[in-house]
Amino acid sequence: MYIQKIFTKHGWMNDTYHSPSRNIPMRSDSKYLFEIENTKGPTDEDEKVALELKMKFNYRQALGEVLYAMVTCRPDISIAVTKLSQYSQNPAEVHYVALKNMFRYLRNTKDDGLVFWRKTVFKMNLIKFQTLPQMYSDPEIQKELLSDKTCNSDLGTMTAFVDSDWAGDTQHRKSITGLAVMFAGSVIAYKSKIQQTIALSSTEAEFVAACEAGKMILYLRTILEEMNIDQNEATILYEDNQGALMMANAQQPTRRTRHIDTATFALQDWVARDLLNLEFVVSTKNKSDGMTKPLARVLFYKHFDVLMGRLIPKQFRKENIEIDETENGQHSTTTTTNS
Repeated sequence: MYIQKIFTKHGWMNDTYHSPSRNIPMRSDSKYLFEIENTKGPTDEDEKVALELKMKFNYRQALGEVLYAMVTCRPDISIAVTKLSQYSQNPAEVHYVALKNMFRYLRNTKDDGLVFWRKTVFKMNLIKFQTLPQMYSDPEIQKELLSDKTCNSDLGTMTAFVDSDWAGDTQHRKSITGLAVMFAGSVIAYKSKIQQTIALSSTEAEFVAACEAGKMILYLRTILEEMNIDQNEATILYEDNQGALMMANAQQPTRRTRHIDTATFALQDWVARDLLNLEFVVSTKNKSDGMTKPLARVLFYKHFDVLMGRLIPKQFRKENIEIDETENGQHSTTTTTNS
């Protein structure tokens, strides 16, 4: 296991630190984030070496190792990696500590990954039955997710979430684009990226993020088409900014948005061609929120239970499934009701 190898390599298997509650990749309180963003690391090479010896690991190397995990199957650490990558040139001690705390989170969730689901259940005569994934959210949050329409789309239909944290970083004030594309019950493409220019309004930042999401959606639609999984209807893109939503659907720029690069307005063309359909979703239900900024524990697990496929699709839920023993001692799964 990749994460296990990293811990063994760095000698962290005997780390005795245990969080008093279920930990998260990065703390979300503003005072802590301000310290992360404004603490300067040493610039002198001797001081850098001394700090590295004190912390007992190489910052850039460890960051590269965790980056691989993020890209392959761990969208839950995307924003933490994006944030800490900005200080790889001259990391301070607070950045080392934040990176090691992220590794502690990975240690506690080393068996996690992306869970994908079939559209229909089938007899598993040749495959040993696996237990269904467990959600980390509180029971009340789980009930909310099970009834939320944005979390329960058809497994064969692609949907997407997009968000932007406007000017959240106090060092450069560039916004962060966060997007997640869902298919087969889990995320198939995700991004947490600092925007190239400084947005003059939250609407501009959200509109630029929506355009980025639109490009990814169109690319994925072509891949699904090549696989004969046609998306006959427009892909729903959930957006929590009313201004960006109205701009995309109005099919014309306003006086206050003419400074935005004209290429961004391709989004309006995609909407007009019925390739995308932007729908409003409140911020607390926007699953890409955790790709733009560190979240508090409750909201973090609420969003990533969905994005990582731990939310069981309705046709696989307990009231619709029964597990039967087969003659050879293995298990099979059959539906008892139609969904």
